Amino acid sequence: MPTCTINGQKITVDRGTTVLQAAAEAGFDVPHFCYHPALSIPANCRMCLVDIERSRKLLPACYTDVTEGMVVHTENDKVKQARKAVLEFILVNHPVDCPICDQAGECKLQDYYLAYDAQSSRLRTTKVSKVKVYPLGPEVVYDGERCILCTRCVRFCDEITGTGELTVVERGDRSEIRTFPGHELENDYSMCTVDLCPVGALTSRDFRFKCRVWLLTSNDSICTGCSRGCSIHLEHHRGETQRYRPRFNPEINEYWMCDKGRLSYKELGEDRLGSLLINGATYTWSQGVDRAAELLSERIGAQGKGSVGVVLSPQASCEDLYVGRRFAEEVVGTDRLYIGGKAPGVGDDFLITPDKNPNRNGLLVMFPRGARPASFGALIEDMASGRVKTLYMMGSEIPVEGAERARFLELVGKLDLFILQAPRGGGLSEAARVVLPSCTHAEKEGTYINVDGVAQTAARAYAAQGQALPDWQIFMRMAGKLGRPLSFTLFKQLQQAMLEVMQANTDQPSVESAVGAEAGA
Repeated sequence: MPTCTINGQKITVDRGTTVLQAAAEAGFDVPHFCYHPALSIPANCRMCLVDIERSRKLLPACYTDVTEGMVVHTENDKVKQARKAVLEFILVNHPVDCPICDQAGECKLQDYYLAYDAQSSRLRTTKVSKVKVYPLGPEVVYDGERCILCTRCVRFCDEITGTGELTVVERGDRSEIRTFPGHELENDYSMCTVDLCPVGALTSRDFRFKCRVWLLTSNDSICTGCSRGCSIHLEHHRGETQRYRPRFNPEINEYWMCDKGRLSYKELGEDRLGSLLINGATYTWSQGVDRAAELLSERIGAQGKGSVGVVLSPQASCEDLYVGRRFAEEVVGTDRLYIGGKAPGVGDDFLITPDKNPNRNGLLVMFPRGARPASFGALIEDMASGRVKTLYMMGSEIPVEGAERARFLELVGKLDLFILQAPRGGGLSEAARVVLPSCTHAEKEGTYINVDGVAQTAARAYAAQGQALPDWQIFMRMAGKLGRPLSFTLFKQLQQAMLEVMQANTDQPSVESAVGAEAGA
């Protein structure tokens, strides 16, 4: 393990560590454009040049490995002058259109100019004109004049997705990024190139001119598009989600996320249920819960507890599911529990999974093996046979399609009582006698366990829309009105009780330890 000195500070690193990585470990930020830790190292931007004693010239920190006794200077006059010159050349043909550029506020070229250059150009020449607003694919737009040819996007398509759509065409100051003839940038992860672009050359069609980044508030959350549960930054403004960006997590998604997951934020505001409805009339929570509990109690008394079916959704958090299970078993007294959620879809061998529900593992570990909820298909059969006459459904997603979906919708209309507790209508709110509006994952705190058994906590980003409440709070209100209260003074108490149940039900130590860490146990 070689020991080097960086700006007077000694540091010992693993063999094969680059100077840039060693400097970062020592707390020194070496500016760079082309380098990315998940991609190959072309060392073509020259922004990371550093002064290494006994070297005849400045060397790229991203490409140079640390050797024993190496002495590095990352901020002396020689290095600063080199960085200033590199920036001056980069800006020769740059349009400097920061006021209208989507990257303004998170642009590395802006940051480095203010840190190292901050001067007017000494060159008086006509800038080279390049392509503007050029669509590389259905999701990504290219601005050639802003491009600094770092080639991150090209290397991403070559090395990460393996699709190889992008290349550099022409030479010298005429060089630009293009797709190969007959191809578009349309792989399932194409919008990751926008994240990789250090300037405003690649922009998202969805986010383009939508909101200034300095107006956004960012919260750590998860993508609910599939059971991978990618770690994300949920960024919002005035109570509305504006975009998802991948958040680095080496256990789950590293630096990436798929385009469908990235655009799934739109579901948060679609078809929202904002009011508590009974027979189409709007109620306050105090009045509505009284009436909803009365209707449910009447059906239990007339038909028996066994006639009530409860659907739990793998879209919901572990906390919601824990209270939901207790509500079904201890309050309603039924053993007819079923799994809802979204229907399966297409997956790949990278991040996308066929299961489109972020918390199926979280739902399953709420129950002992052999006593887990039945399938949605079993629910349809129980409804058809008359065994289920009252349905309390969590989430409006229907995990079956085609004829089965049509059959379920037909049977729902024949139920004695249908209670829907969901954030979105999903075509079911019209059929429900009671509609209880619940929060999306952006409007509440919650724990989710992904397909690999890794637990994550999604933070509450903004206030709930309308009358929506977290599912667990709705269950507790209903339980209280039914005379069997489920009371937790603090959210952490709920999480602790939930964790104890999950630990008792699972034989997967990785799940136990992950949930314990995330739930604050």
